[in-house]
Amino acid sequence: MSVSAVAPPSIDPRTRFRRLGREVVIEPDSLALHRCRVRAALQLPGNEPAQGALADLMFGCQSEPAEVRLSAIDVAARRLPERTTDQFRLQVRQRHFPASSRLATRWSVLVQASLDIPARALRVSSDDSRQLAMAAVTAWHAGDDAAQLAFLDHCLVCHDTLAFMMARRFLLRRSASLPARWVSVSHRLQDAGLEA
Repeated sequence: MSVSAVAPPSIDPRTRFRRLGREVVIEPDSLALHRCRVRAALQLPGNEPAQGALADLMFGCQSEPAEVRLSAIDVAARRLPERTTDQFRLQVRQRHFPASSRLATRWSVLVQASLDIPARALRVSSDDSRQLAMAAVTAWHAGDDAAQLAFLDHCLVCHDTLAFMMARRFLLRRSASLPARWVSVSHRLQDAGLEA
């Protein structure tokens, strides 16, 4: 079956990505499917879909020449952090991509995300943290105390220091100091980090 028959370009990007994921599970060594899935992932917001699809390609296409895998990394590199891209390139040199990897994401279908990652990343993705931080900043601008409190509770419960620091940095650019509740959460997150 052709890739275009499985996931025609006319369908919405998320549906196309999911259909390609199902096909990758059936044909895990199909380079053509993996390449289409990486390109489909680039149509989705955030970097996690591209990272997850690339991790699956690296695992499923280990028998392909290094140049082929490096080419796929180059395609996804525009969406991935430089450090992540470097880690993928290192995996090509090591020749074996593990079935459980720090490079896998919740979007991976062949590779399982390793538990050897920060606890925050197990609870909430970096893409979600960015979205939560932007929503918190919007709530701060609007004076929405309930939304701010919900955000701060999330940061404490999930130890989402990434979301908190992103929102905090923005607020400190606009204001000389943080609101008292934000300062309290900052101290509690720092204390939790020291205990870990």
